[in-house]
Amino acid sequence: MEMSALARASCRAIENGDENSIRCHFELVDGVFSNAAPDVENAVYVSYLENVFLGEEGAAFLKARSALPGRLSAALSDLEAHWRLISTVSKGT
Repeated sequence: MEMSALARASCRAIENGDENSIRCHFELVDGVFSNAAPDVENAVYVSYLENVFLGEEGAAFLKARSALPGRLSAALSDLEAHWRLISTVSKGT
C-alpha cells in the first residue's frame, strides 16, 4: 500500500513539474530497490514503476523517465519488455 501511495505522489509531482519532489521520490525508491528482498523488489516493479510509467507517454512522464537512476531505468525497461512479451503471446492465442 505504501508503494502505491508513493506512486500516486510521484505521478502528482510529475504532472506538476515538481522536479525536486520527483528526484527525492526516485532516490528513495532507488535506495529501497538497491537492497530489496524479493517481495519488496516486486512492489517496486508492480506498485511503483507500473503505476507511474506503464502506458504513460505524456511529455512530463517522458522527461521524468530520463531522470530515473540507472537501476530503476533498467528495471522499467525490463518491465516494459515483459509486458511486450505478454502482449505478443496473447495476440498469438
